[in-house]
Amino acid sequence: MDVDSSMVPEADHDPIMANQTVASPAREVVEGEKVTEQPATESGGGSPAEVQQQQGANDVQQGTVVGPRLAPNYTVVNAILEKKEDGPGPRCGHTLTAVAAVGEEGTPGYIGPRLILFGGATALEGNSAASGTPSSAGNAGIRLAGATADVHCYDVLTNKWSRLTPYGEPPTPRAAHVATAVGTMVVIQGGIGPAGLSAEDLHVLDLTQQWPRWHRVSVQGPGPGSRYGHVMALVGQRYLMAIGGNDGKRPLADVWALDTAAKPYEWRKLEPEGEGPPPCMYATASARSDGLLLLCGGRDANSVPLASAYGLAKHRDGRWEWAIAPGVSPSPRYQHAAVFVNARLHVSGGALGGGRMVEDSSSVAVLDTAAGVWCDTKSVVTTPRTGRYSADAAGGDAAVELTRRCRHAAAAVGDLIFIYGGLRGGSILSGANLGGLI
Repeated sequence: MDVDSSMVPEADHDPIMANQTVASPAREVVEGEKVTEQPATESGGGSPAEVQQQQGANDVQQGTVVGPRLAPNYTVVNAILEKKEDGPGPRCGHTLTAVAAVGEEGTPGYIGPRLILFGGATALEGNSAASGTPSSAGNAGIRLAGATADVHCYDVLTNKWSRLTPYGEPPTPRAAHVATAVGTMVVIQGGIGPAGLSAEDLHVLDLTQQWPRWHRVSVQGPGPGSRYGHVMALVGQRYLMAIGGNDGKRPLADVWALDTAAKPYEWRKLEPEGEGPPPCMYATASARSDGLLLLCGGRDANSVPLASAYGLAKHRDGRWEWAIAPGVSPSPRYQHAAVFVNARLHVSGGALGGGRMVEDSSSVAVLDTAAGVWCDTKSVVTTPRTGRYSADAAGGDAAVELTRRCRHAAAAVGDLIFIYGGLRGGSILSGANLGGLI
């Protein structure tokens, strides 16, 4: 795994603290920023370019917004499929990874920004198909015999899905795995499939050339081992971090780091200072551009959904430190999705257990790490929301229905967030949803 992106200059990080805001090296400017007000509906949508154009027109009419911006609304992306098999179709427990453009636009060999969807499951336990007898989304089991190793590519510029058949030996079929981009490569690890827990091997999908290729990365020494429901992120464009999950026996809280700039590759188990998250699974981990990792939500060893968020940062002297993130989260959740855009962590969906999912205005939330506050679609959150929660009933408020789901995946390209798949109402979802101008 030859990394084609260098480590950014390392700042003397101070992790986010419970009683102070987070100032990134280039603090986000809140004056003059925009917020989308139109509701998201199943009947709306279009290409990303059309959505951006419409939202830009709305923003001109609405003027500017001063202060922390509310969570955006989402709409449906009507993507192009030349053949049915080009699209991923209904699935859950997959990954969606944004890969940067290759080359310079307008020159030969240029490849635009892409979303790479890998793996996931296409059926629920007890169901013969995604449209079978509904199960509660918070409890529904993935039919592991239906786990896949498919690779699908969404071209952001052309709004088109295609199915890839990379050269090389692919990973085994799996769901509840992790994936992250390292330059123009997608690293896959862990998960669970028809044969049980997937091996701890690191698989790399190299997208640098026109024809993608699978590689298996050689890593020395002990590592995280086989696990599922864990998280992985690239921190500071250098450190591949794997945290938590379940090894088939219990939830975990361990932290592992692999330095992609040092060969031979080797996992190192970290012992960060500070108060870190409890053993948990189905959390999310996202890395801010300056090297701060934010772990959000999850389900603990007692199957209790968590509302907390924790920052993990590396100091110049090599120490890693946990700290509790500021602000009040609107709702606990697990099996949600989260992605950073600048200094704002965008969280969508999630389960609460017992067949319940997060909904109402809390279905979409944003942790603004520059302002140190959480926002939902209505306001800055000062106390946990105590509103209505779904028991997977059909229908509901159209403004939150698109994000009322769990076991989905999300990725960001520029100022747009894409969500694909997941579970809602006992059915596996297909289709991509697009976040507002954020």
